[in-house]
Amino acid sequence: MAVLLNIPNKNAHLELIQPEHIDQLYELLESNRDYLQRNIPGIDAIRTREDLQKRWTVSKENSLHFGLWLNKNQLIGRCRLTRNPETGCADFGYWLDESFQGQGLMTAAVEALTKFAFEQWNANRVEIHCGDSNLRSRGIPERLGFCNEGISSKYPPIELNGRLVQSIVYSKIRSM
Repeated sequence: MAVLLNIPNKNAHLELIQPEHIDQLYELLESNRDYLQRNIPGIDAIRTREDLQKRWTVSKENSLHFGLWLNKNQLIGRCRLTRNPETGCADFGYWLDESFQGQGLMTAAVEALTKFAFEQWNANRVEIHCGDSNLRSRGIPERLGFCNEGISSKYPPIELNGRLVQSIVYSKIRSM
């Protein structure tokens, strides 16, 4: 399946991660490992390219893994979009190379994927879960008009680097 989503006015695009992207994605992860460990549980479990391939690159019928590319060939981030066909809900996961943050690139990518979820998957609801202390990540759904539903009662706090992190749920409902 080929899915390519252009990001308007950003010279960037989202493209499904393919096997030939593994080395580039692994290098991006390694160069951002210290930063990512502060905000994303399970980063320590990814120690090899094989670990990465198993966890982050296998697109399935209800889960797509995208690379965020700048200038056609520079991988700068990753997004995951998953849908639950039984509930009509889709949810996101994302991260961006620390040196490219603050430029609106991930906000534009999440906006494009939200549109994709509503228009291509016919999702009724899109959710983004962010750690309560990850203010940069939380800013994305806030800028895009997602509703802050507060701390999730569905997911217990997790330990991350010696502190308990609560999951904040943001949602957007498809407009008719």
